[in-house]
Amino acid sequence: MIRRLNADGGATVKVDVGPGHCDGPEYSPDGKWLYLNTESFSIEPGHAQLARIQADGSGFEQLLKSKTVDWFPHLSPDGQYASYIQFPSGTVGHPADLPVDVVLVSTQDWTTSLQTWPLFGGQGTLNVNSWSPDSAHFAFVAYPLTDSIKD
Repeated sequence: MIRRLNADGGATVKVDVGPGHCDGPEYSPDGKWLYLNTESFSIEPGHAQLARIQADGSGFEQLLKSKTVDWFPHLSPDGQYASYIQFPSGTVGHPADLPVDVVLVSTQDWTTSLQTWPLFGGQGTLNVNSWSPDSAHFAFVAYPLTDSIKD
């Protein structure tokens, strides 16, 4: 379950996203949608998938179906792109110290990656929205296994 709160305070409003764990909600730039990862679409424990729901609690939908465990969808400020972290199939939660992929997609087609960056990381790699205000760049964290990092 997600709860939302007006910036000026007041009572919280429940947004029901079904059974299972959910995490990482954030608003779309236009404020109409909440994007998140959830286990609501899977019977496999820990198998988080990307989803969105309208801010009023209607229109809950899965953005893509994958065998990987997908966390933390972050939309660019212009709403055209999204980044997320992809954990290996069978991963429970979002632990550290794993081979993961940071994925870039168009918000018009979540099923086709525009670019993928395989790296050693996990928890902390892409937990928060890190897009530049002009939507031209985003940042993520890799855990280097040596003192030198090659691009």
